[in-house]
Amino acid sequence: MEELVERFFNGDTTTAEEARLYRLFRRKRLPAELERMRPMFAAFASMQCEEPRRVAIMRTLRRAAIGTAAALAITLCLTLYANFREDRTLARLYGGSYVIENGRRIDDLSSIREDIEQTLDDARRIESRTHHDFIDNAEQEVLDNITDPEMQKEVEQMLNE
Repeated sequence: MEELVERFFNGDTTTAEEARLYRLFRRKRLPAELERMRPMFAAFASMQCEEPRRVAIMRTLRRAAIGTAAALAITLCLTLYANFREDRTLARLYGGSYVIENGRRIDDLSSIREDIEQTLDDARRIESRTHHDFIDNAEQEVLDNITDPEMQKEVEQMLNE
C-alpha cells in the first residue's frame, strides 16, 4: 500500500490504481503512518470524476448509432455506384437498342437486357451454323468439280483430317 502511495505521488499510477487507493483510504483502520494522509486522499477521492453509468451507456449507444449510420451510408453509396456503373456499361454495350412488345417501344436497357443478350446469342448460333454450312457446301463443290476419282479421294481425305 505504501508503494502504491509513493507511485501515486510520483504520478505513476493508473486511474484504476488511484480508485483502489481511494477505496483503501475509506477503510476504518489504516496503518498509523498512512492515517495522516486520510484527509488528503478523501479530498482527492471527492474530486474523482466518474461518469454515471447512464452517461457511459448513452455514449456507447451514440457511438454504435454513428457507426451503423456510417455503414449504411457506405452501403448505400456502393449500391448506387454499382447501379450507375451497370447503367453506363449497358449504355456502352447496347446504347440505342430497343424492343417492341405489344406495339410499344421499350428502350429501358436494364429491363430489355435479357432480350438483347438472347437475341445476340441466337445471332451467334445462326452465324456459326451458316459458317459451317458455307464451308461444307464449298468443300462439296470442290469435290464435285474434281473429275479424277483418285484425286477426289485424296482431297476428301485431306478435308476430313
